[in-house]
Amino acid sequence: MKDELINKIADTSILFIAFMVLPFNAIIYVALDESVYQWPRFIPPILGLAAIILSFLKSRMNFKLKIWSFIALLFLSGCFNLILGLLDMASLWFVLAIVYSLFTLKRRETLGLFIISFIAILIVGILMITKSTFIPLDYHFENCQYTCVTVRILHFLLIGFLIYYILVNFYSRLQSNMNELKTKADDLENLNIALKNEISEKKEIQQQMIETVIQTEEKERKRIAADLHDGVGPLLSAAKLYFQAYIDAKELAGKNAIESKLKDIMDNAIADMSRISHNISPHILEKHGLITALENFLSEIKISDNIKFDINFEKFSRFDLKKELTIYRTISELINNTIKHANATLITIDIFLSGDLLHLIYKDNGVGFAVEEKIVAKQGMGLKNIESRIHSFEGIVTFESQQNKGMQVTIKIPYQEVLIDEAN
Repeated sequence: MKDELINKIADTSILFIAFMVLPFNAIIYVALDESVYQWPRFIPPILGLAAIILSFLKSRMNFKLKIWSFIALLFLSGCFNLILGLLDMASLWFVLAIVYSLFTLKRRETLGLFIISFIAILIVGILMITKSTFIPLDYHFENCQYTCVTVRILHFLLIGFLIYYILVNFYSRLQSNMNELKTKADDLENLNIALKNEISEKKEIQQQMIETVIQTEEKERKRIAADLHDGVGPLLSAAKLYFQAYIDAKELAGKNAIESKLKDIMDNAIADMSRISHNISPHILEKHGLITALENFLSEIKISDNIKFDINFEKFSRFDLKKELTIYRTISELINNTIKHANATLITIDIFLSGDLLHLIYKDNGVGFAVEEKIVAKQGMGLKNIESRIHSFEGIVTFESQQNKGMQVTIKIPYQEVLIDEAN
């Protein structure tokens, strides 16, 4: 970007100087008409021709060579003015050469150019003060004052314009850069605000997930307590009563009947304990995987003719046990909700792989519900728990439902095959 700007300034400056060659040469030629020596009159045309050639070749020349050639042309123009004893105009040319040298040269090279220019002006100034003759150019200013004044005006126009042009371009670029920096600073500030908001939202989501986990655990504890109280508790109480009756019984026939009842009660208690244990940590899932565990679970609840199941399970290898357990719990929760609240007659469950995602689609033809009320308004903690579990594994879950048109849950969760030992 910097090189483009400098190249643009250099090209425009070369063109402007080439454009000013004709009036400069004409005025200087007239101004030196009364000079004792006429040969200096031929130097400006040579320098002007060099400027015109440089303007034609500028697009074909190497950037650094072009700048060096231009600086040399400016410096020689200053030296020519020194020969004429015009210290003021020579100083302007030297200053312009120094300014352009700052574009590409190193600082010590620019400093060297400044020192050479200063020494040249100093020597000529001393010679002029001491009236020493180094080149006797007696061009009789009183006879050419109009042309000499015109030459100075043209010098100011040319050099003043070039310096103005340089400063305007650099100031514009500086202003543009400042505006760009300000825009970027504003963007960074907005990004910082967005990041802060995102962090705050993540903290809020994390807190909600913690609360959901606590509520889920509490709900699970209550469910286990209810199962023990309502299922195993009465059986144990009944077993205690039958045991006391067995002790009190006098006749063998009575004891045999009581033994049979006790055996049935203990079998039922063992079955209930097995069911409760299975719900807490399904052993078959840990050993044989998600699909086998689901098939076993569904076979146990397919005992009613009131609700039917349409199951399509793709066979695939084991994956992360926590994810398998999450899918298992999710399906259990959804089936439980359908049986309790939906009055459905058909449940459809599809599980399949697509790329690196495991897809679960659960449908029922029940009464449906308002998704916003259940999830957004946080009235359905069961569905909220499902959402939190799936999100904890960077999964996606969507709920679709309308009143009296059933419901559908679509879940996508990252899948990566693991060895059986790793799954266990």
